[in-house]
Amino acid sequence: MVPGDPDSRARKTAEELKKRGNDCFHKNKVGAAIDLYTEAFTLCPTWCVPLVNRALCNKKLENWDKVVADCETVIRMDATNLKAHFFLGLAHLSKNRPADAVANLNQALKLARKTESSIKEEVWRALARAKYESHSSEASMRAVRRADLLRRLKDLLREDVGRRLKGKDAGLPDIIDNTEALEADNSLLDEIFRSDELRYQGDDIPNWCTCQLTLDCFYEPVCTPSGISYEQNALLEHLSKVGEFDPVTRDPLRKKDLRKNIGLRNAVECYLNDNPWAFYHAM
Repeated sequence: MVPGDPDSRARKTAEELKKRGNDCFHKNKVGAAIDLYTEAFTLCPTWCVPLVNRALCNKKLENWDKVVADCETVIRMDATNLKAHFFLGLAHLSKNRPADAVANLNQALKLARKTESSIKEEVWRALARAKYESHSSEASMRAVRRADLLRRLKDLLREDVGRRLKGKDAGLPDIIDNTEALEADNSLLDEIFRSDELRYQGDDIPNWCTCQLTLDCFYEPVCTPSGISYEQNALLEHLSKVGEFDPVTRDPLRKKDLRKNIGLRNAVECYLNDNPWAFYHAM
């Protein structure tokens, strides 16, 4: 844009409107902020920042349909907009659409990690919640289908035994043999279906998945020279507020000594994806 041309003047005015909108938002004048962001976007419809800010306002007001509309517009303009993917994921979660939320929050987490965004942990927690809720919904539907299938299979087995006994002059030994076989088949079915049920349940996650400082599931582990891994934010807080030493070994430790433990992070995420009930511990 050339200074003084209409586009340049419109952008400058839009930026002033956005700043005023920010001031209103921080003063909790959310309605006024929405109006100012709307004016800014109307002046500069190719500038998505006012639209993202308006989505934030509507998120605060829980106007989720408006959040969805604004974020989808932003993503069409800029598919790499972290906050648009994040807010859209939260909107889908609030509208009880966890599968849709997972798609946007996965993208938001990739962008947050790439840019080392300050909201990285917040995005991860939201993604864990979306995956857990998606799993819970799927597990509930599967439980209903599993119970119905088990009932129908047992009915078929019982009918089969009835047909076999009816087709011949069955004596007591035949009745006993077929009854015992039916009980054995029913027990085997119960065992098979119980194994499937347990795949969708769980209790505690392995110790290697959790940080010794937070006792929570890892999402961004870092490794110290001693070989011990900690959750990054928790360890940085320890170094800042407690002292520059390893919490376990007590050896001197500084921020520059830390290394991202990508292998552990990937292993934890793999475990969680294979055992989605465990996302409860990452929320």
